[in-house]
Amino acid sequence: MAVSSTAATACISRRDPVGFHSSTPKPVTFWSPSARFPTKPRRCLIRSSSDASPEAETATETESEESSVEASKVPYSLISALNVERVLRGIAITDADHYGRLGLQRGCPYDQVAIAYKAKSEELMNQGLDEEELGKKLELLKESYLILSSEEERRLYDWSLARSEKPERYVWPFEVDITQTPTQPPPPQEPEDVGPTRVVGYFLLGWLILSFTLSIALNR
Repeated sequence: MAVSSTAATACISRRDPVGFHSSTPKPVTFWSPSARFPTKPRRCLIRSSSDASPEAETATETESEESSVEASKVPYSLISALNVERVLRGIAITDADHYGRLGLQRGCPYDQVAIAYKAKSEELMNQGLDEEELGKKLELLKESYLILSSEEERRLYDWSLARSEKPERYVWPFEVDITQTPTQPPPPQEPEDVGPTRVVGYFLLGWLILSFTLSIALNR
């Protein structure tokens, strides 16, 4: 960028010695020779959404499809923010009786879930149902099995049952979690060591007797 100037005239007002401005400004002339200032050009790249290539848009759509597929790998999951809110309000999160489908009772061990699922599946296979009806019932059994065999899913399901049955009474999640409930009797307590206590007691008793004896002997 080249800057070339000949003569620039500026008007600067004088200040009187007594502090007043003069009415007529005095012209002052500044002379600056021509000079060149090398500058480096700046490049500003602004990329708009219209510049995106079709390949990038296709890749974005593919990634979104893959993420949606990954999120739907657990079709029978009950864990969601909406279900947690329902449980907090005492509303049932599902109408399905997963324990009744497998013929189980609440609080049953996890290994009984797999046994009951296998037995119910064999029972359905031997009933001679048509393929469509058999597939629907097997899907229901599979749903109950996946929920009751998962620790997180079963904890939320049991919590929902406890809250929906008595919504006026709040129940904490760990209160219905069978993994948090002790199934074995507590270990026996060790006998208390009373030896140091006895030593301290005997010491205080002896000190008391000695004090009384000395007080009686000194008062004579």
